[in-house]
Amino acid sequence: MPAHESPPAVARVSLGLPGLDASIAVLAPGQVYGLVADAQTLRVPLLAQLLLATLAGGTRCTVILPGDPAAFVSKARLAGFDLGWYERNGDLQLIRQRGDPLLPLFRGGPDPVLEMIDRSVDETRGLLVIEQAEPLLLLSDAEASWAVADGLRAWAARRGTVVVTTFTPATRPQREFLSLRAVTEDFGGFAALREHEGGALLDLRHWFADGGSVMRGSLSLRLQGTGGLTVAPAPAVPSRGGDTGLAQVVAIERALEDPLGAVRDAGWVVVSNHAEAIEAARRLSSGTVVLAFDRGTPFRALCHAVASVRRAAAPWVAIVVRERGLRLRLAQQIALTRLGTSTVLPDGQDDIALALAMRALSGTAFMRTLPEDIEATIAAAGTALAPQLMVTRAFRDMVSEVLSSSEGIDLPHTLLHVACDPAKAQQLGTLALQRKIRDAAMSVDPSGLWLFLFGCPVSRANSVAVRVFGRNHPEIASGISTEGTAGDIARRLERLAGAFGVRDADPLRAVATRAGPPVIARRG
Repeated sequence: MPAHESPPAVARVSLGLPGLDASIAVLAPGQVYGLVADAQTLRVPLLAQLLLATLAGGTRCTVILPGDPAAFVSKARLAGFDLGWYERNGDLQLIRQRGDPLLPLFRGGPDPVLEMIDRSVDETRGLLVIEQAEPLLLLSDAEASWAVADGLRAWAARRGTVVVTTFTPATRPQREFLSLRAVTEDFGGFAALREHEGGALLDLRHWFADGGSVMRGSLSLRLQGTGGLTVAPAPAVPSRGGDTGLAQVVAIERALEDPLGAVRDAGWVVVSNHAEAIEAARRLSSGTVVLAFDRGTPFRALCHAVASVRRAAAPWVAIVVRERGLRLRLAQQIALTRLGTSTVLPDGQDDIALALAMRALSGTAFMRTLPEDIEATIAAAGTALAPQLMVTRAFRDMVSEVLSSSEGIDLPHTLLHVACDPAKAQQLGTLALQRKIRDAAMSVDPSGLWLFLFGCPVSRANSVAVRVFGRNHPEIASGISTEGTAGDIARRLERLAGAFGVRDADPLRAVATRAGPPVIARRG
């Protein structure tokens, strides 16, 4: 576009989900949005609704597809959205990537990709959708993916066009996950669409729509009979019918310091095992169930007890898990919370603290969605990460796999880096192993020591460093840096790419040098 011409006016671009607030649904002009959706039965209807709502509002659209445009239109029609008229009318432009674009695009790098997009999408288009965008964003090459993403954002801002990119990580190599999370940190929005309990969840990781920023959260979606998606209404707060207003407590005997004192209160029922607790919880309209985590209670049994109580009891019944002589690891606390625990009372707190916790929970209803697979939730609380020093390639792949598998589970992780010479880094890593650091993996490169802490939030990372590095900590403290979000971890780990020659190690690059320029075919 010549410098003296101004960008065309852009009509409203909307996700088109019935029931979705406009503050989320209306996308901001000139921004790039990323959407992870492995399930085609969810991704195609969402894209069809996005296109139909936008086209109906008068905005012309372009879609770049990895497959046959006719198949995409056919699937959209089966989902209840007929895009054929708009395609024939020219308002919807469908472009197919001919063959496998990955190899030829690697030959020229980012410039051919951006030139192709600029050449293919005319200035009358207010929305560009790039379906399964991993190859076009060159995610197999960390450095090139940054350049393409930066160029795409600049192109969208210059044109005033909304760009929506979709990704299917389950079909791609695991190493691409970190590049994806790194480049999407600069996108206007990034969300994940996944199947959940017969419907779907739209997880907003960060989202800046036309109306401003949106709080991170999950939206429950329903799949209609025709295949379309609609936003499920928020669950209503249940009534407290039959509530006597008296404080009712069901407690495992070993969870209390003074069980006999509790028995003297008519509102308390003290039981000896989980089966009795579950049965007593069925009769509560409100109150608290107190369970214990101790040497006589396996973690798996505690998880199943929490899940059973939550499903049997009324929403106004809180569940308190009290540590008795043992400490729950953070990942275990998260698993219990997902299964229905209201709070965990740390070891060392007395019965007075328990009473205060129950009083604070009084009057609140449990409204969170429970996981379908209890065993998967329990497994997420464990880890196969035995403490070890790893070569940089294996370390980076391992972190990528853990972050990818943690999508939607809300497990915190921390990447800690100690800036020092390699000899010192090796010494610190050996010291950490000797001090029996748990749930961690380490790697040494010329920049220092990399330490990945599974299930550990950033707020606790410094205390872990103090413990495992001991008297060496004051000396290295100024060189310690931490990252806690998947995007930030991905950005930091890009440093490791050059350490083991990612581009040279990728066999696709060698093949790509013999391939020709990118070719696309325009439909219609």
